[in-house]
Amino acid sequence: MKKGFSIMPPPKDRPPVFRVIYVIDVGAGNVVEAAKCAYAMMTDSDSIPPILEVMDDQGNKVRIDMSERLGKDRPCVRKSAKSSKKS
Repeated sequence: MKKGFSIMPPPKDRPPVFRVIYVIDVGAGNVVEAAKCAYAMMTDSDSIPPILEVMDDQGNKVRIDMSERLGKDRPCVRKSAKSSKKS
């Protein structure tokens, strides 16, 4: 088995695209359980905000601690089709 992996930069695009890397170690019985657990942790509003690595299209990386940056404004949250019901 190979150790490690590499993450390629995102494509050059307009508007700019960034690759956000979220790494979490999860104890689980199998890969599906691990994925479900990680997703639950990512979407739980009571979870501790993560530290993220953000990469631009040149491969430059910046580490961002969301516990220091998270505010009430959530710039990328979109309403889903289910949440936009007509009255």
